Amino acid sequence: MADFSVDPDDVRIHGRTLGTTIAEDYAQQADEIVRDGAIDPPGFGIALSWAEALYLQRVEFLTADVRGAAEVCRQIGAKLGVVADQYDRAEDLHVSGFGGTPAPTGGFGDAYARTGTARLVTDPAVLATAATAGASITLAEIGGVMAGMAACAALCPTFIVGVAGAALFVANPVGIAQAGSDLIRHGDQLQKALNANFDKICSLATGTWKGQGKDSFVIMATNLKAHLDELGAFIRTLGEALHSLEIALGGLWLGLLAMTGPFLTWLIAMRAAELVPGLALGLEPVIEAAGAAMSASVTSMVAAVSTLGGLVVALINGLAKDFLKLMTLPDDGAAGTPDLTEFRVGENFA
Repeated sequence: MADFSVDPDDVRIHGRTLGTTIAEDYAQQADEIVRDGAIDPPGFGIALSWAEALYLQRVEFLTADVRGAAEVCRQIGAKLGVVADQYDRAEDLHVSGFGGTPAPTGGFGDAYARTGTARLVTDPAVLATAATAGASITLAEIGGVMAGMAACAALCPTFIVGVAGAALFVANPVGIAQAGSDLIRHGDQLQKALNANFDKICSLATGTWKGQGKDSFVIMATNLKAHLDELGAFIRTLGEALHSLEIALGGLWLGLLAMTGPFLTWLIAMRAAELVPGLALGLEPVIEAAGAAMSASVTSMVAAVSTLGGLVVALINGLAKDFLKLMTLPDDGAAGTPDLTEFRVGENFA
């Protein structure tokens, strides 16, 4: 590489920026993803706890990848220092390779133990932290719907199956919505801020550099930037999937809310008319009004349970596409190991 030339001070400065400022930005981003991606119990709820375990595995994987980006930046910064030192010593460019530290994610069982449902069983006290406002329906409102459904079941035991089915979908829509918004924000921040800064500093580092080493460095930085952008896009997609889940759960519980009030009124009126026949005529308008208020003319236990089943089926069908997003990962290296924890830089950044 006879044409090798570089401004050592310039390369050293930008290498130091990559190894400190840019690396720390990625490390901090990883910590924030862990914090903001957490969802307080009951999380996704019992019925969807398997999807929550997948979600937690994905967040763990993505966090390890972002932390890997921090380590890669530190290593590249150190290697750029080597480039400057070698030129100062008038030696030919030779950058040795370095290996990452594999960080395979935990198993599904470990992730399931961290779901909202499992945490609620092991520490019921954490439930109180989830009853906050700010989404289409809060956990406290879900509790109100469940109380109404329990009253329906008390008037007619046939509806107990409906209460049991609804209980499986008691989730934390507020926490899910907040985590979704935060992941979308982190994904955008990775692509539009952190990755853009990484690309800018890499370009500045090669401004005064000539030679094959520079060409290989540019190729490496380009490939790394592409993966970082893919990582940011996936984090955003995961956040969008959480929003879809929150909307679907909100729709389920708002539907149950719309059904439960009139249904309970109808049950009480029917029971009163049964116990006191003389009231039947006076209660007839109440019974008719309550029946009219219930969607799909829910005027029997069987119809009510069927309506609940229809809402659940609609929820699952609506989430099918988003569940598929939880099944995939931006993983081109060793299966199950975040790519940037196994990143390699060969000789001359090849």
